[in-house]
Amino acid sequence: MLTPADIQDPKFRAALEEADKALDEGDYARAARTCAETYLMVLEQHPELVPEPSGPVGRATGGSFASYLAAPRPVWPRTGGINIVVDSQRRPSLVYEKERFSFSEAAGYYEFLIGELWRLQQAAAEQK
Repeated sequence: MLTPADIQDPKFRAALEEADKALDEGDYARAARTCAETYLMVLEQHPELVPEPSGPVGRATGGSFASYLAAPRPVWPRTGGINIVVDSQRRPSLVYEKERFSFSEAAGYYEFLIGELWRLQQAAAEQK
């Protein structure tokens, strides 16, 4: 199981530590928001990960379930609580559809984020 200590980038590690602390304290909304805001930072550093706009409002997580499964990898957990929206210039932003989050939602965002950071870290190490 990955932990924040496994992530080398100090700003991402600090964000994961903050989200982990919020999970431990039962502040699932803060954990979810921290993960979402951190994922936007990831997308800024890795614009190749920004999905193409889809649907009338450009929701990256929109579209059919089949198109979601056909994607090379999930972009963001589809819980319906926080969505990544991509405009026509492929600039991502966040849309919060609710204020309260369950542990499982927040933990899902956390696991997705730490997994993506680990994958990117490993890919960068292989390129060296």
